[in-house]
Amino acid sequence: MSVANVKISNSNSNTQLGIGNIGIGNIGNTSYFLPYQEAWINDDSPLKVAEKSRRVGFTYASSYRMFQKCMRRGKGFTQWVSSRDQLTAQELIRDYVAMWCKLANVAAKGMTGENVEVIDPEKDITAFVCTFPNGARIVSLSSTPEAFAGKGGDVFLDEVDLHRDSGALIDMAYPCIMWGNQLEMVSAYRVDGSKDTPFAKLVAEAKKNNPQHASLHRVTIHDAVAQGLVEKINEKSGRSQTREEFLRQTRAGCRTQAAWESQFECKVQDAGGRLLPVKTLAPCELDEKEIADIERRFPNAPRFAGFDIARKRHASAWCEWIQVGVNFYLVDRETFHDMPFKEQRKFLEAKMERRERRITRLAMDATGLGMETAEWAATEKWPGRVDQVNLESHRRHELCMMFQDWFLTSRAWIPADPVLREDYSVPYTKTAANGALRVVVPEFENGDGETSHCDEFMAGVLARSAASAGAGEGTAQATSEIEDDPFGDEPRGLTRRSFM
Repeated sequence: MSVANVKISNSNSNTQLGIGNIGIGNIGNTSYFLPYQEAWINDDSPLKVAEKSRRVGFTYASSYRMFQKCMRRGKGFTQWVSSRDQLTAQELIRDYVAMWCKLANVAAKGMTGENVEVIDPEKDITAFVCTFPNGARIVSLSSTPEAFAGKGGDVFLDEVDLHRDSGALIDMAYPCIMWGNQLEMVSAYRVDGSKDTPFAKLVAEAKKNNPQHASLHRVTIHDAVAQGLVEKINEKSGRSQTREEFLRQTRAGCRTQAAWESQFECKVQDAGGRLLPVKTLAPCELDEKEIADIERRFPNAPRFAGFDIARKRHASAWCEWIQVGVNFYLVDRETFHDMPFKEQRKFLEAKMERRERRITRLAMDATGLGMETAEWAATEKWPGRVDQVNLESHRRHELCMMFQDWFLTSRAWIPADPVLREDYSVPYTKTAANGALRVVVPEFENGDGETSHCDEFMAGVLARSAASAGAGEGTAQATSEIEDDPFGDEPRGLTRRSFM
C-alpha cells in the first residue's frame, strides 16, 4: 500500500477510534478497522485519492469518517457524497451512517434512508439527507455533477471511475474545497476504461509529479488480504476460508482477466489500445452448433491453420479456419501444456495428412522453440503448404493488424467461449520509445486457472497469415462457394452478441 502524507494509527494499540460513547476502537487485541482503513480515516489532507479493489471496505471506513466529522463540527457543516446510482446513495445513509449513529446512541434524522430533500429545484435534483442533533448534515446523492454548483463543504466521491461523466463530477466537486474543506475520491477502475479517464489521469499525475498535492492511497485485493480482510469476512460470515481459498474464489468469479485486473488489482485497462476488446469480439460470436453446421455444409471449403509452439510454461495452440465466401469460421482449436516436441510432431502429422478436411495452408511460429519444428514441416514434410513465420520481426505488428481487421470487417466468426474471448481480448498496442507501434502479448492466468500467453490469439494470427499467403491456392475453391455462402457479407438469421 502506498500512502502519502497520512497519519497511520498503530493497529495493535488501544487507541479508541470512537467518539462519544461509540466504543468501537478495538475488539480484543485486534483493531476494529484494518490498517489501510485506519490510514484513510486518519488522513486529513485537503485532497485524498484512493485507487482500490472493490469490496475492501473503503466506503465503510469513509462513512465512519463522515460520522466523526459531523459529530465534531456541528451546525453549518455539510458532508456531500456522490455515489454512482440512487440505490447506493441511499444505502450509505441507511446501512452505514445509521449503524454508527446507533452504536453512538445518536438520534439523527433520516437514518432510514427515506428522508429525501430537493437540492436543486430547477434541475429537480434530490438527495438522501441525514441531519444530526448538532445541525451537521450528510447529503448523499447519485451521480449528479450539477448538484455541487454553488455548494461548499467536504465532498466524498465514491467509485469515481465508474460514474457516467466522471470528468464533470470531479470538475464540479473540486471548487467546493477552496475554503478549507476536503475532497475525497475512491474508485476501482472501469473494466472497459483506459489510462485517459479523468480518474486514471489524476492517479497517474499523483504518482508522477503530483501537481495537486494529492494524498494517494493504493489498496489491491492482495494488500487487503495481507492486512486481514479474509479474517474480517470470516468473522462476519461464519466461514473459515483461508486467504488462498478466498483469492482463488474471487478470481474464479471474474469472467475476464480485464475484470480481475481492473476491479481487484488496481490495473488500468486500456480498452482503446486493445486490439480485440470484448465489444469487438461479441458481435462475431456464434454458437458452436452453428459453426459445426457451416463446416458440415461446406466440407471442401479452403482450410487455413495456425500453430503456435511452446513447451513448458506456455501452451502450444492449434486452430483451423474454413473460408466460405468472404467469411472465415474457426472450426477447430486445441491447446496443450508440456507436450514433448516429438508428440507435437505426431499431432501435426495427424492434422496435415488426413484426406478429409485437408489443410490448405499452415503457418507456424518459427521463432524460438518453434524454429526447428517449423523448418522440418516447411522443408521436409509439406513444402509449399507450410509457412515459417518470424513473429519477432516487423511482420508481427502487421499480421496482428490483419487478424484484427478480420473482426472489424465482420469476416471472422468464432465460438462463443469465455476462455477464447479472454485470450483474444488481452493483447494491446503500445508506442515504443522510437515512436513505432508494437503489439504487447502479456502473460495472464485464464479462466481455467492456467497460465496463458495469449497462445490462442497468436495461433489465430498465424492462421490469418496462412489465409493471406494461401489466397492463390484457395481462390478457386472459395469463389465456387460464394453463391452458397449461408450468410454472405452479412450473416442472416443470426443474432449478434453484445457484452456491456
